[in-house]
Amino acid sequence: MWGKGWRFLWLLPLPLSLLAGDRDPFRPPEDRCQTAQLAQWRYGGAVGHRHYWVGYLLDHRNQWRRVRKEDALPGGWRIHLLTAERVAITTGPGCEPAHWEWLREKGTKYDAMDKPAVSAVASNSDGKK
Repeated sequence: MWGKGWRFLWLLPLPLSLLAGDRDPFRPPEDRCQTAQLAQWRYGGAVGHRHYWVGYLLDHRNQWRRVRKEDALPGGWRIHLLTAERVAITTGPGCEPAHWEWLREKGTKYDAMDKPAVSAVASNSDGKK
C-alpha cells in the first residue's frame, strides 16, 4: 500500500536539524545593524562653519565621538548630514530604520561648554573679584 516511499519517510526531518546547526535557540538573533542602540546615542552639537562641521556624539557607552560628514560608525552607519543643530545617518543595507536623526540636546549639563569665555569677563567688568 505505501510502496517504497514509506522507507525513506524517516529522512524528511533530517535536513531541518542540519539547518539549525549549533545555534542557541534561546539567544536572541544577532543585531548586525545595531539599531537597538540608536535611541541611546545623543548629539551634543558641532563646531566649525557651514561647509565643514565637526560634531560630537555621545555613544551608548557614554563616550564622546568626534564625527564628520561621511564618517562611518559601528554597525555600518554612515553620517550623511551634519549641522550645528542636527546629525543624520543612514544605517546599513537591509537595516530598519534606514535613516536616523538626532537633534542637538539643549538644557543638559553640557550646555556650559557653549558659553563664550567673554561672558564671564562681561559680568565682572570692573576686574575685581
